[in-house]
Amino acid sequence: MHKILSTIILTTLLILSGAVTGSAAWQLNLDVSTQDPNSDTGTATNNLTIGTEQSATDAYDNTFDTVALLKGPIEAYIVHPEYAAEQQRLWRDIRSDALPKEWTIEVNSPVEGNTINIKWELIAPDNLDFTLIDQDKNKEIRVRESSEYSYNSTSNFQKKLLLRVSENTVATTSGNSKGNATKGGGCGYIKNIGGNDGYPGSSGSEALNMVILFTPLIWLTIRQLTIRRVVLSNK
Repeated sequence: MHKILSTIILTTLLILSGAVTGSAAWQLNLDVSTQDPNSDTGTATNNLTIGTEQSATDAYDNTFDTVALLKGPIEAYIVHPEYAAEQQRLWRDIRSDALPKEWTIEVNSPVEGNTINIKWELIAPDNLDFTLIDQDKNKEIRVRESSEYSYNSTSNFQKKLLLRVSENTVATTSGNSKGNATKGGGCGYIKNIGGNDGYPGSSGSEALNMVILFTPLIWLTIRQLTIRRVVLSNK
């Protein structure tokens, strides 16, 4: 009895501990917009979503990914030349949670002289680094230190941007944050990404709390069973 219970307990602890080391889910929402006199609001916008999920893959997933429907004075999308022809331009691109990773973004604006505004909202753990690179200007934008980026378009010009995401192993993780410059970088508030009461990175924290909470109770149970066994054997 004692050996069986000990084996079960140790296996459970190993499973829970494994959950702690798993990469956390995160999400970056980008609004790419420009002036449009034909729009009711005066602005044309494409919304892009980039992120990771534990159950997603690095290939096209119908569950997570969305093909871009491009029309109008602004065409922004995440490009995948390696995908099937009808899936090479996405508005939503969610991949597996292994890092580092890169996303290539293209923005087309046929109207010369228009200002292209890119604004974002980041929902991610503090130990992840996000860098947006304007490849035409070789300029790096630290996503956590700002909340937007703008440039002026030229006729039939295609802007190429690269998003690099990596894990900062020396950073002190203080939970999950909604980070941009106006909200204090990585010191924001937690937000539910999937709408299922699951927060980015929450599985590891919950598992660690469970280990801490139940380990004393488990070993106390083992001790009580051992004492009971000794008492019964002495009768």
